[in-house]
Amino acid sequence: MTGKTLVALLALASVTCNQAILTSPAGSTMTMVANPTFIAANGEVSVISAIVIEPTGQPVPDGTVIQFFTTLGRIDPQGKTNDGVARVNLQSDTNSGPAELTAISGANTATASVTIGSGRPVLVIVSADPSRIKTTTPQRRSRITANVRDGDGNAIRNVPVFFSIEGSPATESLASGGQPVFTDSNGQASDFLQTSYSKKEVPKTVTVTATTANDISASTQVTIN
Repeated sequence: MTGKTLVALLALASVTCNQAILTSPAGSTMTMVANPTFIAANGEVSVISAIVIEPTGQPVPDGTVIQFFTTLGRIDPQGKTNDGVARVNLQSDTNSGPAELTAISGANTATASVTIGSGRPVLVIVSADPSRIKTTTPQRRSRITANVRDGDGNAIRNVPVFFSIEGSPATESLASGGQPVFTDSNGQASDFLQTSYSKKEVPKTVTVTATTANDISASTQVTIN
């Protein structure tokens, strides 16, 4: 081997080593956190943190590369850890809906979700129709509607609303089953309160609450019998 060949091989090895990407070792624990979990469309930002811990319980080395992906909006394609944490920005575009996020480093992955809406909810108004389920009410149910508004009073579309019943009533349930119901173009999301409460029992009142992803909530009451 000539001296020139040896120098060329050493140079190639140096370039190859410099290009190597440091990723987390197999078996590491990766967790992804979004703050906040709801952002408005058209340029709002959520800070996405990937926390990576080695199997030994220690943070991965500084500079470990994490790759980030999103189904909606724009996210920095990669970040590097510092004290086991890599942070990047998710920026919304004009589209609304759930942004499903994935972080990958080596064989390790983590997921999170950020809701992108056309505006930030500041007001929820909830109503029930009918407000009383009588023994003669068809199907023994009431339609619960949440109206979601932004700071200017405008209706917000495509915002997830979670409906819940106060307490744990044995004879009442919601058609949504606790899954989010997204607002329509009028800023409304609807669920149905259903009851099997005996028609022979004395009247009672049930409270239903509607809550947005950024914890804005309001309630309404339905009398049964």
